[in-house]
Amino acid sequence: MLNGGLKVRERVGEAADAFRASPFWESMFRPGSPFKRGYSDSPRNRSYVIMNNVLYHLHPVKVKRHAVRLSYTLCLGGLSFFLFILLTITGIFLMFYYRPTAPAAYIDVEALSTSVAFGSLVRNLHRWGAHLMVLTVFLHMSRVFYHGAYKPP
Repeated sequence: MLNGGLKVRERVGEAADAFRASPFWESMFRPGSPFKRGYSDSPRNRSYVIMNNVLYHLHPVKVKRHAVRLSYTLCLGGLSFFLFILLTITGIFLMFYYRPTAPAAYIDVEALSTSVAFGSLVRNLHRWGAHLMVLTVFLHMSRVFYHGAYKPP
């Protein structure tokens, strides 16, 4: 069993090495990525990683360690973005069932609440998402102003 386990582990290691050498892996992780072999941790390489990866563009190249903590940022920007996506999706759904005209509005809302599957849920998600987005954007902008994050370093 132990000898067979080593063979399996070696094969898995070989498959992982072959995958990391594939063009797919090369296209996902550009040179200088910490996921590639030969990466050395230096300020220049860290800057290179940030500039070459879209996901890492959320923060500037040099960020103090305490500035990334959850208790410092409170994820207010991310929450605002998530609520924006939620409002977009639920708004598109509601757009198919609701006509914003005086004679049809009440009838459409009543039909949405009674005859559309999960209509009330989607409508309430849209309503509460809008209220929460106003709150999170206000708190986010207040935190940015209070900490002076809008100023250049």
